[in-house]
Amino acid sequence: MNALADHIALQKFHAVQEIGATSFRLERGLHGWMRLQSRWQAMLLGGTQTDCVFRQPVWHGARLRHLCNDPDELFFVCAERQGRLLAVLPLALSQRAVGRMTAIRELRTPVHAHQLLCDIALAPDQDIHRLWTQMRAWLQGAGARQLPAWDLLRIDGVPGVSALDRALCAQAGTHQHTQLLRHSAWLDCSGTVDQALERVSRSHHGNVRRLQRRAMSRGALRFEVVSDPAALPQALSHFLQVESSGWKGERGTAIAACEGLSGFYRTLAEQFGRHRSCRIHLLWLDDRVIAAQFVLLGARTMNLVKIAYLEEESDIAPGHLIMREAIEAACADPGIDRLSFVSSPSWAHLWKPLQEPVRQHLIFRDSLRGWLLHRLHEHRHQPVQAG
Repeated sequence: MNALADHIALQKFHAVQEIGATSFRLERGLHGWMRLQSRWQAMLLGGTQTDCVFRQPVWHGARLRHLCNDPDELFFVCAERQGRLLAVLPLALSQRAVGRMTAIRELRTPVHAHQLLCDIALAPDQDIHRLWTQMRAWLQGAGARQLPAWDLLRIDGVPGVSALDRALCAQAGTHQHTQLLRHSAWLDCSGTVDQALERVSRSHHGNVRRLQRRAMSRGALRFEVVSDPAALPQALSHFLQVESSGWKGERGTAIAACEGLSGFYRTLAEQFGRHRSCRIHLLWLDDRVIAAQFVLLGARTMNLVKIAYLEEESDIAPGHLIMREAIEAACADPGIDRLSFVSSPSWAHLWKPLQEPVRQHLIFRDSLRGWLLHRLHEHRHQPVQAG
């Protein structure tokens, strides 16, 4: 009798485990993104605030529509439990040659010159450490039957504040290599302007005031924040016109010169603008825009996605003038605690921002090719012995 009861209890235990198990599946390309979009957005809305811009489905939708030569090269690894979406990790497939070796097949986070940061989208109540362990095992095992053959998982552009970065650093093993790629600069704007800029030198404060006076001697200087969805298209045109000035316009590398890039920014403005999460900052000198910033809001952060200024007005440093205005606007907004430069441009040091690490994590496939690639990587990066 006891044996039967134990057998029934064991069956119930396994049934509960199965019901509560996390499963994984793959969505691919634009059609997969369209099937996933509403559930993805609903998953993020389960939190108490809007999520990070780079985890939003509309960000990846804009990339799919405008920056991918082949949209099917982008995959979305989905974690689910009992029909509920828990996480989405975007990955792209690429190949590259390593010396004389056969092309290395990489699964990588979809970073781009106009998308420097990337992260996993995660339901607010999920434990990333447990979930990442499961997702990594799936990618190495059962998921390999759904994914194209791969040798290396390259997770680039993961900011240090990310839950995924913490999990990757905590679970680093013998088949993983982690290194610092760069930094992402940011200012704490949760207090006053004076508090945000307390580390800035007196000389830089003085220079900005001097440049403001010089600019105002030439005309009326005015800072405008455009967030009304109906006004964003015109403001974006001003931004693109300024961004096309100078050497970018001459070399044909401006955003406006590329149909894909201009479409990417128009889609971002339209989609984020619907929720007033897109702003375009314009600095006017009389009736001309001399500097502009393309801004996206999320997770109480003002992200300066792209900055532009008129080179012909460089003697009044329009980029620094508009930066001062943007910092004041961020500090005055109760919904913003942080201003992010996204990258860490060379001129940003004058504003004495804090620096957040952005890392690269390489995970080598548990296979012969993965093992060989790992050994090659170790050989190339081994320390040089002194003497």
